Amino acid sequence: MHFLRIIDVNLNRLDESLKLIEDIARFHLADRNLLSKTRKIRSTFLKLKQVLPMKAVVGARKSNIDLGRKAGFDSKSRVNTTATILANLTRAKEASRTIEEILKTSDFRLSNQMKEIRFQIYDLEKDVIVHVEKEFDPYLHAIIDERYLPVRDLDRVIRTLVAGGATMIQLRIKSLSDRIFLRIARRIRKAIEKSGTKFIVNNRTDIAVACNAHGVHLGQDDMTPRSARKIIGDTAIIGVSAHTLKQAQKAEKDGADYLGVGAIYATATKDDATICGLHTLKRIARSVHVPVIGIGGVNDRNYKAILRAGAAGIAVASFLFEGKMKDRIRSLTGK
Repeated sequence: MHFLRIIDVNLNRLDESLKLIEDIARFHLADRNLLSKTRKIRSTFLKLKQVLPMKAVVGARKSNIDLGRKAGFDSKSRVNTTATILANLTRAKEASRTIEEILKTSDFRLSNQMKEIRFQIYDLEKDVIVHVEKEFDPYLHAIIDERYLPVRDLDRVIRTLVAGGATMIQLRIKSLSDRIFLRIARRIRKAIEKSGTKFIVNNRTDIAVACNAHGVHLGQDDMTPRSARKIIGDTAIIGVSAHTLKQAQKAEKDGADYLGVGAIYATATKDDATICGLHTLKRIARSVHVPVIGIGGVNDRNYKAILRAGAAGIAVASFLFEGKMKDRIRSLTGK
């Protein structure tokens, strides 16, 4: 009888946890992959329940005298949605293991099926963590080009960018030594540590790993996103430059988390940039499922047109640095 009560409690725990995870995946994380995997686990679990003696299990329920019925029992506040989903994944793992162990005494075949569900939950937990770690706001991608480094106080620049609403900061260095590159990258990473701003290293996956950057941005002549992922890991953000629809679709297929599309307009930081314009940006934004960031000649007069064309964000370099930064970033964010 007590075993039936334990099974009943843990069936409820598992059912409730999986349903909550499914709803968060659908409505908060908006991730089709996580939603599909969660629904698959729930479907397998519900099929297993159908062959259990549910009449006897529910009949053993004594919720009216359950010691855990009181509101304060085993109750903890959650700091955010991420903590909630991770707590419920832990709850689901614990419940599935408990059911699995008890079923070993009566039906080893069902116990093995529950074990399979438990391992699917392990896989889902990893996928959720990867998703959460890779979450980013693409709205304002501030690019620090090496041409602006010698004349600026870097720490003050970072504080201004973060306070002004830069959601991502990218460091782009082409000619400085690796040691200087890494030293600057580490300073930026440290400066944004307590902010929600993501730090991206341009081109150099090795520097990104060495400074613990949030990700790397790759050009068309760099290694593929698939190759970079093997080096930088599953939780890193990988962006790819795309100038054509074909390049954009290939980058998405290879695992890019966002696309930098441009140059939209002529740009002062890249003399050899090919202008692809708003038309190409619009075509790409309509054809891919990852965020598209418009780059190249972006300023306070044209950024709204880029967003109207379907971009999720803008990447800005010279406009921010060749003027009063605080005022210029405010003109793009309103902060």
